Amino acid sequence: MNAAPLLMPLALCWPFLSMAMLAACPRPSVRAASIGLAAVGLVLAVLAACVGGAWPATPFAVPSGLLRVLLPLPLLALVLVMLSPSPGAFMGVSPGTVTGASRGTMALMHGLAGGSAVATACADPLSGAVAVGGVAMLAALATATTRGAARLGWDAFRLNLSGILLAVPGAVLLVATPDAAGRLDGLGGVLLTVGLGTVAGLGPAAPVVMVAGDAPAAMALAPVMTAIPVLRHLVAGPDGTGTMLLGIVTLWLMVLPMRDASPARAARLALGGMIGLAAVAAGAGGRSGMAGMVALLASAALSAPLGVRGAAWSLRPPFLPFGGLVLTLVAVCDAAPLLLVPLVAAVVAGRGSIRAAPPGEEPVAWLVTGLLLAGMAVLVGLVVR
Repeated sequence: MNAAPLLMPLALCWPFLSMAMLAACPRPSVRAASIGLAAVGLVLAVLAACVGGAWPATPFAVPSGLLRVLLPLPLLALVLVMLSPSPGAFMGVSPGTVTGASRGTMALMHGLAGGSAVATACADPLSGAVAVGGVAMLAALATATTRGAARLGWDAFRLNLSGILLAVPGAVLLVATPDAAGRLDGLGGVLLTVGLGTVAGLGPAAPVVMVAGDAPAAMALAPVMTAIPVLRHLVAGPDGTGTMLLGIVTLWLMVLPMRDASPARAARLALGGMIGLAAVAAGAGGRSGMAGMVALLASAALSAPLGVRGAAWSLRPPFLPFGGLVLTLVAVCDAAPLLLVPLVAAVVAGRGSIRAAPPGEEPVAWLVTGLLLAGMAVLVGLVVR
């Protein structure tokens, strides 16, 4: 019997099963259980991405080409968070403690990672928009349950709801109208792009979603997990120019406050900048644009768990974010050379204000270093080939 048809459902359902297991787990062992469950989910997602295929009679399928790399990324970010030696800092409580609220946030983060993988696996725009809406609501709920972030979670919830109210009708128009529908087809693309961009914190929504002050690291992880499926659907969307413009606006909104930011906040802003650059690459299209988007989203997923400690050293050359930046610039050059000037100026202005933490402070930092360097090697191979 071929195990592939069972692998995809198991990979997508496992994080939600993990939520129930964590809820029933005794408090002293909840962190170890969370690490183990997240690791199993990551292995299943990697296997599903390698094998490929679809879940029969459902809209779920492994993305094709480079986009299949996006499927296990939320689970990888989740594993890195749970391996952190200071899970209390991640949950917004004193380091080393596990409270009922922090256990609930752990469970929500498993659900958020699973929802992101499910939304990434959706093969059509309508089901993808609906799934992204569920991910956005989970992200807002996870934010609201962390200490001192209830108002921020409510603001994110209202913002996400407005984005979904735009994205779902846009997806309906794209699916229901024929290609020759003209204005209606164009309207669907605009609504889908603006709605999903709002959910991912792109464009004017960026300050609300990304600039979290001293909120816990959940605020660094939730936007990254939401952005992964959003950009997966926008990369093949009909309105590439709109996606590119949302990315450019996001980039500037992240760079401008960096000069006076604390190290932790600057690292979070840099993560938002990477998501903005990924949107620029998605809007540019082509092989270079897709590779740049994947590289920048991979960088954000790897670096987000370190954002709460201001470990921005991983954002500097020769690590993966700058490989994604190079590919993004190549893609943008093909589309519109004039965009090079604001992109380069924004990156130069923001890079000098990031106060880097020294690498090697903890095993997770070493692990992230190795993963980023491995990703850089893969990008070099793609460019050479």
